[in-house]
Amino acid sequence: MTCRVALAVALLFLSLSAIAQNDTKSKADSTTGGDKAKFALEYAEQATKAADTAFKQGKDDEATARLKDIAQYAKISSDAAMESGKREKETEINLRKIVNRLVDIKNARPYDQQDSVQQVIDAVDTSRNNLLEEMFKRKH
Repeated sequence: MTCRVALAVALLFLSLSAIAQNDTKSKADSTTGGDKAKFALEYAEQATKAADTAFKQGKDDEATARLKDIAQYAKISSDAAMESGKREKETEINLRKIVNRLVDIKNARPYDQQDSVQQVIDAVDTSRNNLLEEMFKRKH
């Protein structure tokens, strides 16, 4: 009986997590400016956690889909921060944290399966570097 309750709670938690991800994603798609940067970054962070979990559970197709979302929404957050001039510092810091987590995910994968994660690391790092360049270009 306790096992069934624990399973039900776990399934409820997973469904609530999926709803929260979709809500954040829709906010990222529908807002502008600093809010767009904030919600796109939150979704990229959620997708990073979801990809890590999916890889650990052996769900490579799901993890690959999340990797694409990470790269896409990292770029969206970076672009929105640059365009609005808001949340630049927070966005840069959190993109760096995403890169660090992706490096951990990559290192946990077998060598022959690391390329897809490395491509996302490169994409997120490019978005972060573009943001940094824009921040310092305006300051000088």
